[in-house]
Amino acid sequence: MLHIVTDALNYPAMMMWFLTNPPTPAAIEVESLDDFKWLPGDFSSRFKLKGVRDPRYTSALNHLRFYLPEVFPSLSKVLLLDHDVVIQKDLSELWGIDMKGKVIGAVETCSSGEGYHRLDNLVDFSNPTIVNKFDAKACIFAFGMNIFDLNEWRKQGLTATYHTWFQVVSVNSSKLLKGTSAFMRSISAHLCFFFLFLTQHPVSL
Repeated sequence: MLHIVTDALNYPAMMMWFLTNPPTPAAIEVESLDDFKWLPGDFSSRFKLKGVRDPRYTSALNHLRFYLPEVFPSLSKVLLLDHDVVIQKDLSELWGIDMKGKVIGAVETCSSGEGYHRLDNLVDFSNPTIVNKFDAKACIFAFGMNIFDLNEWRKQGLTATYHTWFQVVSVNSSKLLKGTSAFMRSISAHLCFFFLFLTQHPVSL
């Protein structure tokens, strides 16, 4: 079963495409972000920042990943793929990964001796809000392809934890992030993503 979530602008085109090009034998469901009435009223606009146009940081769809258990209330596990992921082989093997009680399975982006993809490259660990809770050398992982145990997510109440960290990072971005530009502040929710799941010690894919 394939689930696609898009916005109101692209929803009609998506529906027409899959009606005329059904991905047989797979079943497909296309949903619109605007139909999720349970989202906060300002959800689609809260990530807009003056001078920041990169949709990776300003798109409401990118931030919707924090609400996966609400988006798919009847599912216990999902494999999340970004829109620009190209699938070149059968992914069904990922479905059988033992999650070992973890919420997320992720692909690491660090290699030996490489520091760019580590948390301390983005976050100021001199701040006591951060230093006592996270490992400065923790590897930031790719989130273009992740597998999530939604039951474990619900059990740990991680969406509420995200709301907490989003407020902390948004209000204190100039103190927590290495850089105070609008671009740096715009990645606040993405850092929440790392904060949220680094404590889970993600399973490597």
